[in-house]
Amino acid sequence: MSFHPPSLRELYNRPYTEESLEWRKVGARDKVHNLLQLVTTVGAEIATVLEFGCGTGAVINALSLHLGRELVGIDVGAPGRDQETPLSGVRYEQYDGVRSSFADGSFDLVYATHVLEHVLDERSFLHELRRVARQYIYIEVPCELHVRTSQRALQQSLDIGHINAYTPESFALTLETSGLAVKRLEVFDHSYASHRFHNSSVKALAKTAVRRAVLRLHRTLATRLMTYHVGALCTPTSLI
Repeated sequence: MSFHPPSLRELYNRPYTEESLEWRKVGARDKVHNLLQLVTTVGAEIATVLEFGCGTGAVINALSLHLGRELVGIDVGAPGRDQETPLSGVRYEQYDGVRSSFADGSFDLVYATHVLEHVLDERSFLHELRRVARQYIYIEVPCELHVRTSQRALQQSLDIGHINAYTPESFALTLETSGLAVKRLEVFDHSYASHRFHNSSVKALAKTAVRRAVLRLHRTLATRLMTYHVGALCTPTSLI
């Protein structure tokens, strides 16, 4: 059994197609919905927000309509490449992928959605999020390890840069051993719009109904059978 990792540098420097840009906008709505579901439960005043791995800026632009007054998105790519025009209160910056330019505890909320599965050193990355967070950290990943996971499926994920794969339990373990205390962890399905993007309306409706029924029936069973997105709201703790 062997895998064929892509060149991550080449992969992340490829220009986005029109289809992939539209897909990122659809996904951004899901990610913002999931983040807000957890953040609003703590009732905290969130004024400053930092996104690690902002990419095109689709998520942070969408989030700015609901949360925060000053929002910053940082990425290793050069600012401006395929990025949306930042909305009021939003700005983009570049960073080296290791350490950001911000002081300790600079932001009320720091988050990374569907980034952790791409990074070479997960705990160093999480330590940096923890360092610049004043109150909360939100992390979301796809949990792609389950009984139906095959080598082919993992290779397909690897082809889009997913070099780390998780179950909900291993995801929580990674967070808790990286100086983060998990306050709430939730399993999310894709929205109908996300299912519809790559499927007919009939198939999208069927997938949405089946996946959500299984998730309602038994969360653990659902994540043992299919890939769902898992988000965790955390607070910074002392490093081990």
